[in-house]
Amino acid sequence: MNSKQKFIIIVALILLAAVLFWWLASGGEILSKDGIWLEQEISELDKALGLEPQKIYQEKFILGLLPHTTVISGIIVVVSAILFFIFKSKKTKEKK
Repeated sequence: MNSKQKFIIIVALILLAAVLFWWLASGGEILSKDGIWLEQEISELDKALGLEPQKIYQEKFILGLLPHTTVISGIIVVVSAILFFIFKSKKTKEKK
């Protein structure tokens, strides 16, 4: 393995770690979401009367493992594998 191949592996691992960190920072959801349901705050009087809080829908993108994170990770792996074999040195072929 030559220095270019080592560099490709290191860059690919760093990018995969960054994607994993991004996914965990987004909430670690399995599926991607385009919004969340939030409970609206209610007053103490409403709580005493037994009223339920209303839920409102807020549009917010949450990165999920499927399909976004796996697609990004797959692209990184495929591109790095292609580059790894492109930069294979001729010295290893001559030794065989």
